[in-house]
Amino acid sequence: MPDRTTAEAAIAAALTHDWKEAIHVNTVILKADTSNIAALNRLGYAYAQNGQRNLAKTTFDKVLKLDPYNQIAIKHAKTLGSSKKRDLPAAPANHVSPLSFLEEPGKTKVVAAVNPAPMDTIMRLTPGTEVILKPRKHCIEVRSVTNTYIAALPDDISFRLLRLIASGNQYQAIIKGVDKKTVIVILRETARGKKFAGQPSFTSQPLTVSSAAHGSPARDDTKPLLTLTDGDGDEVEGETQTEDTNEEVSPIRE
Repeated sequence: MPDRTTAEAAIAAALTHDWKEAIHVNTVILKADTSNIAALNRLGYAYAQNGQRNLAKTTFDKVLKLDPYNQIAIKHAKTLGSSKKRDLPAAPANHVSPLSFLEEPGKTKVVAAVNPAPMDTIMRLTPGTEVILKPRKHCIEVRSVTNTYIAALPDDISFRLLRLIASGNQYQAIIKGVDKKTVIVILRETARGKKFAGQPSFTSQPLTVSSAAHGSPARDDTKPLLTLTDGDGDEVEGETQTEDTNEEVSPIRE
């Protein structure tokens, strides 16, 4: 019988928005380790999503007693202390099956996005939220379903996917994790166009045109300069650097 009291079980419950189960699992974990900050953050978040604001606030206060500089607890404690119930971040309406998080060689890739939006925007994201890939001239932006800018894909991934998307490939993008500097996205190929029908989307090999397609072989020997945006879609030419991902992650992802 599978262990239902692990961090993985707590995360799985959160990804399916089963907040009662998430509360139960994290509570059991905390009985064995009352100072488990990751479990406390997950529990506080689950309480908030379940409408139990007072318990959520109390739980995040416990985190701050153990770690006064914990950014997750600071963010949620502030929100809970100053907002009404209707203002609390809601679970994403576009529910995604946990099966979407399974990685398949060549068809999926976990990516640390770059140039994230301000912290107030990205800290509202929850793992399991489906987002939109928006191709631009020299990069691919990650945006919410309401078209709010979230981040951009790194230039090498953008360059490859721009060509694949233009050739008919289609992709699903899901938030896998968030911290104060980085948005982690899982990309999944959902359809393949004819031009690159025989090639997986995510591989170290350069793209070459299928023998069934017409035209000259495609080349991957050059990369464009990544176009940055200011979050509103205005482009600013320049290079980008991938942020350090060794930061504290969201309450669900920990």
